[in-house]
Amino acid sequence: MKATAKRTLTPRAVVLATAAAVALIGGTGAATAFANDGGPAPQSSVQLPHNERHLDDTAKDRAQVKADKISQSQATAKALQATAKALQATPGTATSAELDNADRNGSLVWEVEVFGEDHKSHEVIIDAGSGKVLKQHTDRDDDAAQDAAETQALLKADKTGHDNATDTALKAVPGTVVSYSLDDNDRNGRAVWEVDVLGKDHKSHDVTIDAGSGKVLNQHVDHDDDQGDNDGDDGDDD
Repeated sequence: MKATAKRTLTPRAVVLATAAAVALIGGTGAATAFANDGGPAPQSSVQLPHNERHLDDTAKDRAQVKADKISQSQATAKALQATAKALQATPGTATSAELDNADRNGSLVWEVEVFGEDHKSHEVIIDAGSGKVLKQHTDRDDDAAQDAAETQALLKADKTGHDNATDTALKAVPGTVVSYSLDDNDRNGRAVWEVDVLGKDHKSHDVTIDAGSGKVLNQHVDHDDDQGDNDGDDGDDD
């Protein structure tokens, strides 16, 4: 699937940004065109210390949220704006975002995916300190067409949107959103929003929201917490 939950995000091949993207965004000095995998990692204005780059999920969330200066909503808005400029079209739809660090240099960034009006997925990397666009590219791997079709199907079923989904997750678990993604539920294939929240209790919570109804289906504490799971199903499968 194109949009996946935070814990399963995997790097994809990086392609050269389009000339339009470079002209419209690169002129600010914020965006750079990158070649496939051989290009340099994004250089953020915020970098995690070496001892915080490979922590377990919850400890890493704590370190990243402490260092982060840009909220997920601000990062998403920047990514939508950048995609709209590159395509010279309406912004499109955000399908995922994740606060993470580039393993090669520890730069803290928001990785945001936007499904554009060109029916392609665009990844936009946002500096978690300054909010500047560091990099953007279009998904052109071998599975891009299939991924796009699956994303379109999810978006057709979605009646909630990332804004309402993250707001609902924060009502269920007050704290800070560290990732969200539109995906399909493995049990029944229904479209859901998976939202990860670092709660005010300093634990990582996974909240699953029905993309059709906006209802919380499930929430639990992430597995690497010493307290164990606190599973709770807040809705049925009707």
